[in-house]
Formats: sequence, structure tokens, C-alpha cells
Amino acid sequence: MINEESAYSILQLSDAATAEEIVAQYEILKDQYKRIKDETVDLKTHLEYQLKQIELDDVYIYFRRKQRI
Repeated sequence: MINEESAYSILQLSDAATAEEIVAQYEILKDQYKRIKDETVDLKTHLEYQLKQIELDDVYIYFRRKQRI
């Protein structure tokens, strides 16, 4: 379950981050994770980064519901 503290931790941001910083960091991490996932041939790493992408999407949804972004 995502809570505020874990959401900021996943995005590697402080709780003082602005909406713009949250969205920018989400997009940066999403692109990084996608690139790593797509470039890897190791199935375990591929699945790990797919899960990280899902986790990022959960964080995005959390912040949308809390009207932070």
C-alpha cells in the first residue's frame, strides 16, 4: 500500500517537492526504468524493472487522488 512517505521515497524526493518536481521525477524514473527493462536480456531484471514501473504508476495515481498533481 502506498502512503505519502513511501511515495516520496519511491520518487527519491523530499516531502517539500512541488507538483512540477513530482511529475518531472516520475517521468525521469519511468523513462530510466523502461530503458533498463527494454535493454536487459535477463528475465529477472526485466521483471524487476517492470514492477518498478508499476510502482511508479501507483505513486502517480496516489498523488492524483490526493490532488498533489
